[in-house]
Amino acid sequence: MKKIFTSLLIMLMMVIGQIFPVSALSYDESYTLAKSYFESVKSFQSVDEIIASESVGVESDDIAIPKGLLETDTASLVAKAIIALTLHGDDPRNYQGMNYVELLESAINEDGSVRFDSETNSFGSNNQIFCVYALYIVESDKLELAANYLASMIQDNGSFTYAGGYEDLSVTGWAVEALCLVNKTQYQSTIEKALTNILSYQKDDAGFDMYGYGADANTQSSVLTGLLTYDSEGVKAGKYNQNGNNPYDVLLTFQNTDGSFWSEYTGIGQYNLLATVQGVQAVGYYYHGSVYTKAKDEYFALGEVKDTEEPEVKVDEEEKDVPKTESQNETKQETVKETSKKADVVQTNDSSWLLGYGLLFIGSGILLLKGRKYFE
Repeated sequence: MKKIFTSLLIMLMMVIGQIFPVSALSYDESYTLAKSYFESVKSFQSVDEIIASESVGVESDDIAIPKGLLETDTASLVAKAIIALTLHGDDPRNYQGMNYVELLESAINEDGSVRFDSETNSFGSNNQIFCVYALYIVESDKLELAANYLASMIQDNGSFTYAGGYEDLSVTGWAVEALCLVNKTQYQSTIEKALTNILSYQKDDAGFDMYGYGADANTQSSVLTGLLTYDSEGVKAGKYNQNGNNPYDVLLTFQNTDGSFWSEYTGIGQYNLLATVQGVQAVGYYYHGSVYTKAKDEYFALGEVKDTEEPEVKVDEEEKDVPKTESQNETKQETVKETSKKADVVQTNDSSWLLGYGLLFIGSGILLLKGRKYFE
């Protein structure tokens, strides 16, 4: 009987231990760690890192953009080059002899789609979205034409598609942001339709899950960039909460103690490049708003076209080599291949629960002693 009682007690403690929540980072701690992470970056593996760094206020100007990182195979890659160069403090109208703005505008078709003639396959809303971002930054005369085409790409159920025609919550979140930036009033009906689709996939814990596997950092952050651009005050006031859970809190459960983010693809606590750039960008949006608005301001601060020289690469001999990755146009947010980096497992603010667990064990001890007396 004693063994039965002890076993039941242990099981009860395990269940209660699961019920006690693990405290996530506070918002300010999360932001500070995200900034610290990019302050420690010595070289860029993708243009997305430049965008993420700038979104949390860490200037990227002193770090050289590696040769080959800026690609021109597709219009959307040209668009991302414009975004990155502008945030980096370079003039995309004349960077190492190339006019990226002119090149992107040459890809705008009569119907508003933005792609080169060579792009015959795998063109999705994600491609168009980044072109709209870039055209918004430079205030192109053809911005509305491109935005109208993006709005026309919405599906009957309110979703936007990833290249290949696959409906995707992340892409839908980006589309909401892009259309809000261009003209929130003009595209209101399209935006609301997209938001209805997004919110239909929100679960009781406030996570966004389209496939039934639970929330993930990539989708959560991408949806949040759209929501924060559309209704920042609503997000902060709990308008999109579920059962008292804020979707922003869900995102922070994926943040590591070094400021980076992990993904289920690499495992809990393990650095993931895509999750990090998207997660940090969402953190930046919570505090500063859309990074593309910042890029637009910086673009017009450039003034007239001027020669732009690539800054000297600073090499830290003691720094460990970081594996380079190749850009992938057909991945979410058209970023690079995922790389692995050792990172701490999330251990955030759990000290606040130590007292509770201590009391739990003391109570369990008393219960055990009384139980022994009862069963003897």
